[in-house]
Amino acid sequence: MPTTETLTTPNHDRAGDPAEESGADAPAGVGGPAHRSGRAGRDTRGRLLDAAERLFGELGYSNVSTRQIAEAATANVAAAHYHFGSKEGLLRAVFERRLAAINAEREGLLADCVRAAGGRPEVGAVLDAFIRPVLRLSETEGGRRFNLLAGRSSTDSNPEVRRVVFDVYDAVGRGFVDAAVAACPQLSREELFWRLACVYGAMMYIRADNGRLQRLFGPEFSLSDVGGALRFALPFLTAGMRAPPAADDPPRP
Repeated sequence: MPTTETLTTPNHDRAGDPAEESGADAPAGVGGPAHRSGRAGRDTRGRLLDAAERLFGELGYSNVSTRQIAEAATANVAAAHYHFGSKEGLLRAVFERRLAAINAEREGLLADCVRAAGGRPEVGAVLDAFIRPVLRLSETEGGRRFNLLAGRSSTDSNPEVRRVVFDVYDAVGRGFVDAAVAACPQLSREELFWRLACVYGAMMYIRADNGRLQRLFGPEFSLSDVGGALRFALPFLTAGMRAPPAADDPPRP
């Protein structure tokens, strides 16, 4: 069973002293040594996050060591330990960096559409509120890297990855399910959940674009085409959620 990789093993050949890099005790003074050390710490932290995001997405969490990440970030392992504590802590920080604002936006949009509809939202508005903010990440290179990692992590059985994924998505995910339940009273819970599983599956595949569909469909097609996803995939998923229930599946009372 995979275990948490604690970051130890200093290597002072790169990026200087980790405590100095952090600027944690730096007094105010723009332009002085303390200010520069604080900025260096933020730069080192950002480089470590960028390298981890790319390597975890390309190779998988279990196939990447913190030393590889530190080397890719031109930092030392001690700096990674200082900023994140463990490999799992680094993965968590990668997710939180991208998702803090996105999840807040999704939660706000979901709450708005439920409130505006008096508790009975339209399912298209629910899907749009949940999906659009995440797909928009693919408009930037960094967002595309993260979406690759997020899609890959969604099916990763490593317990450390599962802990992070569950923690960062559970609150907004439950809000989405509750809104979908309110939007689809004609469906039994079993049928609703199967349809939502298809929505999640489509989202994961779009986000974890490994080039497979481009190989099948041709170079003009790209899952990173946010406009295409919102124009074609989102209405398709909405139509699936709006479809009548199965003939032998009675609606919820």
